[in-house]
Amino acid sequence: MNESQTAGIFGRAVGNLYRGGPANVSWEHALEGLEAGDAARTPNHLPHSAAQLVAHVQFWQAHLLDTLAGKQPATPEHAAGGWPMPGDWETLRATFLRDATKLRAHARDPELCAALNREGVPHAALLTTYAGHSVYHLGQVVAVRQALGLWPPPGGGDTW
Repeated sequence: MNESQTAGIFGRAVGNLYRGGPANVSWEHALEGLEAGDAARTPNHLPHSAAQLVAHVQFWQAHLLDTLAGKQPATPEHAAGGWPMPGDWETLRATFLRDATKLRAHARDPELCAALNREGVPHAALLTTYAGHSVYHLGQVVAVRQALGLWPPPGGGDTW
């Protein structure tokens, strides 16, 4: 296998993480059928609602997209700065899935992945780190839905 083939396989694997799968349920599936009122509910003994988790991941997706576009987005001074208020659920969900699709495509672009950011870090490293962050919170969204009795979604759970 040559370097180009390896980069392609790597890019597809990392890219898949932005939408979820193949080793876990997709973001789209995890959010399926989740209405605004339920998305805003925080289960007992858990710190966040599904909407808060999605807003948090979207904050960082937008940050990464700006970084990849050559902008210098401000990084919050404290972790709390990366947890914005969710706002309108339908808009948030649509924006989140749109931006996840963009990041998936970026992770599959070998030239973009090889490019370096201002600190000399390859974009591939940034894309991989943010993809892991996304999947971590995807699991939390599933746990929130389970705690609220809203799992599996209408299309079924992650089974085979």
